[in-house]
Amino acid sequence: MLWQDAIHIAFNLDNGQPKVISDHTGVLLNDGFTSYLRTHGISFQLCHTVAHILPLSNKKEPQIIFTTLEKIPAFICNDRECKTFHYKDLPINGHAYKVLSQYNTKQVIQLLEVIYLTDRHTPVNRIDIDVILAKADRFQSEKQFNTLMEQLIQLTEQEPSIQNLTKASSVIGQMNYQSYTNGKSIDQQVYDKLDQWSKPFFVQNGMEQVFYGSTPKHPLSVDKIIPHLKTCKAEKIALLCLDCMGFTEWNLLREYLKLPDNEIEINPVFAMFPSVTSISRMAIYAGKREVYNIKSPGRPTEAKALGYNFEPKHSTYLTESDNITADKLLGYDVVSILYNFFDELAHAVQFPPGVEDKTSYLNAAKDYFHKSSIKQDIQLLKDEGYAIYLCSDHGSIVAKGNGKRIEKYLIDGFAKRAVIIQADNSELLDMEQINIPFENDKKVVLPEGRTMFTYKDKFEVNHGGITLEEMIVPFIKLN
Repeated sequence: MLWQDAIHIAFNLDNGQPKVISDHTGVLLNDGFTSYLRTHGISFQLCHTVAHILPLSNKKEPQIIFTTLEKIPAFICNDRECKTFHYKDLPINGHAYKVLSQYNTKQVIQLLEVIYLTDRHTPVNRIDIDVILAKADRFQSEKQFNTLMEQLIQLTEQEPSIQNLTKASSVIGQMNYQSYTNGKSIDQQVYDKLDQWSKPFFVQNGMEQVFYGSTPKHPLSVDKIIPHLKTCKAEKIALLCLDCMGFTEWNLLREYLKLPDNEIEINPVFAMFPSVTSISRMAIYAGKREVYNIKSPGRPTEAKALGYNFEPKHSTYLTESDNITADKLLGYDVVSILYNFFDELAHAVQFPPGVEDKTSYLNAAKDYFHKSSIKQDIQLLKDEGYAIYLCSDHGSIVAKGNGKRIEKYLIDGFAKRAVIIQADNSELLDMEQINIPFENDKKVVLPEGRTMFTYKDKFEVNHGGITLEEMIVPFIKLN
């Protein structure tokens, strides 16, 4: 039996007698109950004033009128059966109802859900409520995780199109975050299947499709972020670049910033390939994909590119360590702030024996948030009238050392998860190689699976490869 069934029976909701029920709990007005009524074909309407109830009072439909009025006028009760619904009417044994007014409606419904999933006959008293609510959080988390798993399975049964890949990157990011918060590990086979599904897209020049389809109006890749901002009608724009923020990290940051759905717009975009800072972050600030031959990528070059892209507007390139104040922003139409903490913590984290996931790294990031100025910076930018965007250059994964190395004379650009070589040297290496879109003189050598070119069996949080967690990142607008 469901808790909704118990209320249905106790109040004879379908006995043919039209009713007005005054709900003093919020439970009957919640979607958890009203959706139940729809499913069972019981018509209802919510009316919060006598004026709204009066035209319906002497009619058979709707079967039930729900109201928040504490007292229903007697003349309405002449036409309809009038009832009140208090906390004592909740289908819970014991004395818990006496203190439920201290809890919000969502918590009361969570309480009902757990009681009816476990043992509805056991009395529930005041001291039991918080324990049950903690169990409700675990149940809810497991339910969300299982829903995400089903979504991922459905996606990997379809073609690895741009749309499906971006959806899957968001889903696996949420799953990683859920795994971190609830302690439920993700089977390695999930990652293996995901990588096997997505890999052909990148191997078979799928990134060319991304670049052809990516436009300033609808960016699909990080090189179109600044062209997109240039189409923004806001007088002042702020771009916060969080190095190494994949969807897993974004979910962690979003929870810290307490950003509800209606305050954000999330657009997944592809990083450059290989997914390393010197290429992908440079592409963000250059506003173009032709960055592979820039001799000195880095902050000074990025700052120069930012200014060039937004001329004649006044722009400034800052970092978190710059102690950002209203005076420092004075006179600037375009502000970019670089936050390196995800990348620095990722490369610094030490893996305890037996740990092969991001737990230690995410714990370090969560602790750092309280030292970071990002929350205060966002509030300051809001107060100063900036349209605020968040972006990232690449994500990351946990990778395992394969004990292999590539001779230095062959390397044009090195990262542990991807090595750039000259195309002329490709025959000298018996390792998997992938073309770089529109760069005919270079290739990328990839380690197998989720491994990296470093000491055998060493674990690190790293990036550069072609997994969805490395290659697709969030681009967010704060409303």
